[in-house]
Amino acid sequence: MKKMLFCAGIIVCLIACSSEKIQFGQLQDRNGLFYLVNKTTPFSGDVVSYTNGKVEFEGKIEKGLRTGLWVYYYPTGQKKSEGKFLEGLKDGTWTTWKDNGQQDVVEAYKVGKRLNSDGTVTEPVKIDSAAIKAAEAAKQEKIRKPEPVVYERLHGGPTKYLDGIPYTGPVVKYNRDGWKEFDGYFRVGKKDGKWTYYDRFGRVKDVKYF
Repeated sequence: MKKMLFCAGIIVCLIACSSEKIQFGQLQDRNGLFYLVNKTTPFSGDVVSYTNGKVEFEGKIEKGLRTGLWVYYYPTGQKKSEGKFLEGLKDGTWTTWKDNGQQDVVEAYKVGKRLNSDGTVTEPVKIDSAAIKAAEAAKQEKIRKPEPVVYERLHGGPTKYLDGIPYTGPVVKYNRDGWKEFDGYFRVGKKDGKWTYYDRFGRVKDVKYF
């Protein structure tokens, strides 16, 4: 009987420990993902933040990102706002209350973007979160400067064509010694932006803008 009670006590302790909320201030923001100090794996679990002994906000983090329901409070303990996060971004309905408890604003979000009353997207929500940073990193990763086309591949007169289509993109020309003669950019077959011209040894001798 004592053994059974001892085992039950251990189980209760494990459950209590697993549900314990971590103070948000104990987490570190590393490139937008939240980690516990000295940990190499992004944090997962419930968090809470206190100001002057009062709960400021509470919520959940999954793999370093805010997720699920988050609730924010006034110093009086009155609920200030609440809503859900999806992978670090506001998602769904967010409600804000005045400090007297009266409902103030109700907003709808879709993966970090606030929706208009007709469901269309308005400006993105500015949240310093991993999702935004990750999205920006992914965007930058996808952006690749196209390789310049060798000038001799283009055809035509005042308007230059590549494969029968007015060319848009960077271009470069080399002299017989392999040094750059010039480089620039075409937009719909016309010179556009900055063009740099070089001497026979590859040194800049002139810059023009179109």
